[in-house]
Amino acid sequence: MKIYVVQPNDTVDKISQEQAVSLDALIEVNQLTPPYRLAVGQALLLSDGIPSLTASPYPSRAKSVFRSGYAYPFISSSVLTETLSYLSELAVFSYGFTAYGDLIPPSLDDSWMTAEAQRLGVTAALTLTPLGADGHFNNNLVTALVRNLSAQRRLVTGLASVMLEKGYQTVNIDFEYVLKEDRDAFTAFVSYATYALNILGYQVSVALAPKYSDSQQGILYEGVDYGGLGAAANWVVLMTYEWGYTYEPINPG
Repeated sequence: MKIYVVQPNDTVDKISQEQAVSLDALIEVNQLTPPYRLAVGQALLLSDGIPSLTASPYPSRAKSVFRSGYAYPFISSSVLTETLSYLSELAVFSYGFTAYGDLIPPSLDDSWMTAEAQRLGVTAALTLTPLGADGHFNNNLVTALVRNLSAQRRLVTGLASVMLEKGYQTVNIDFEYVLKEDRDAFTAFVSYATYALNILGYQVSVALAPKYSDSQQGILYEGVDYGGLGAAANWVVLMTYEWGYTYEPINPG
């Protein structure tokens, strides 16, 4: 039996990985309850009998949870600090862009959010959206961008500059209502952005509306190549909350 003393910024996922113990066993042996908050100095028991992650027959499927959450810059600082203790990634909402690829920052300063995320060991993600002046998703902006390589280059250069300045580590591309005819061009843009930003040490994710059918129709789905985007980006985020609000799709099955 081994005793581990909780250090600043520790989480159950982090301890499980670094100490090579099963996450489930770590939680069960120490009788931890959701949301598994830990106190600095807390003693945890690590049993020698707990199977290590490397001994698992499915090492690529080690049991851990990646928690991401969106937040606007007008969020209360106390709420943000409290919430960050539950997150792996903070996605700041949001940066926009012009048809020529000029990056548009949020109307309020977001630097304090990335600084707080860094302080607490949470990844900061810059959320990129094609929001128009009316605050709604504008697929005309998407069309202008994905069909103009020079605009894409200008946008990616702007993203890299802001990420370096403010400490962002990831770009979360949240393009909704992409037109069906822009499907392949959108995938190509994500592939280009991922390639360019990966070279600089940054990651790219794509937010996708969840589907209940591969042949599902609708403007949220037909302009999106799910398989292609999964291959183009470093990972995807399924916005399952879209199944729990006023305009959620009705599953005929």
